[in-house]
Amino acid sequence: MSDLSPDRRDDELRALLHDAVSDVEPADRLGEVRRRTRTRPTRSRRWAPLLVGAGAVAATVVTAGIVVNTLGDEQSPEDTPVASSGPGDGPTTAAAGIYYLGSTTAGPRLYREFQAVGRTSDPSEKVLNALQRLTVDTGPRDPDYDTLWPKGSFAGVEVTDDRVVVALGTPAALTSTETTALGRYGVQQAVYTAEAALGATLPVAFVWDGAPARTVLGVKVAALVDRDRNHDIAAPVNITDPSEHLAVTGVLEANGTMADDVARVSWILYSNAPDEVVVRQGRATPIDITGPDARATLGAPGWETGVIDLAGLEPGTYTFVVSVSEVGQTSDDYPDVFEDTRTITVR
Repeated sequence: MSDLSPDRRDDELRALLHDAVSDVEPADRLGEVRRRTRTRPTRSRRWAPLLVGAGAVAATVVTAGIVVNTLGDEQSPEDTPVASSGPGDGPTTAAAGIYYLGSTTAGPRLYREFQAVGRTSDPSEKVLNALQRLTVDTGPRDPDYDTLWPKGSFAGVEVTDDRVVVALGTPAALTSTETTALGRYGVQQAVYTAEAALGATLPVAFVWDGAPARTVLGVKVAALVDRDRNHDIAAPVNITDPSEHLAVTGVLEANGTMADDVARVSWILYSNAPDEVVVRQGRATPIDITGPDARATLGAPGWETGVIDLAGLEPGTYTFVVSVSEVGQTSDDYPDVFEDTRTITVR
């Protein structure tokens, strides 16, 4: 474990995430967004089962942007991976995009969160390191996210030319106390996370006790499980930066990904105490993260806010929210509003 100071650890992780491969007008419903985020759950919140249909958009693998904080600052020091190095050595950890579940008004969706994992050049180890962050004993840092994978779910991984073979490590990974519909999202958590670790699209073969698993998280699965490409698996908007509990001084720069059919991404920043007051708001700019840009992608375009000036804000805790409306995916006159949030601290 490194003895780096918090500021030094932040610098190390900024460099780490820059190295990693992962991945308009303000909306008229800012009041609705504030109402929903006002009941933002605490760290102790657990997943509430929802009965919904299945489906997915393209998984993305995007390099993190400019502003990141120390990953795992709410974990114990023993559990927190840090970008440390010895004389002449490179970083010992790498940033991985891990897919968790989040609640929305239209049902659960997959949201990506970056975490630090052991650095390796072995593709099988890359996938295993990422998948092991899915289990409940590790889980997400953002309290709005959750996971369906029990402790010890992943015993090993073998990447071949045409598939990712995932050996399950506990019988609890075969069954589920949740609904079958929700279990399908859990299966896709693993598929999305494996592909993000590889930066390539390969089906996943789940194996139990040396034979193909017939059920995973209570869901009947085929011998090869592909990424579900329907629109209602992955969230149509996701924050890459800032990460949860980022401490900032002076300015904030935010970026992330969005679905192909999203026309605009709106953002607000509001204070958490003593009153919930919107202190900044605006629109994000769509960006091209294909081609030569270091932020390689497996399908989704990106967005960024540019520099948000925080001058004059009182030190304290604030919530950053991005939101999009999906028109045409609902059966009534009121489109679903999807959002992603991060808690930050202004120094």
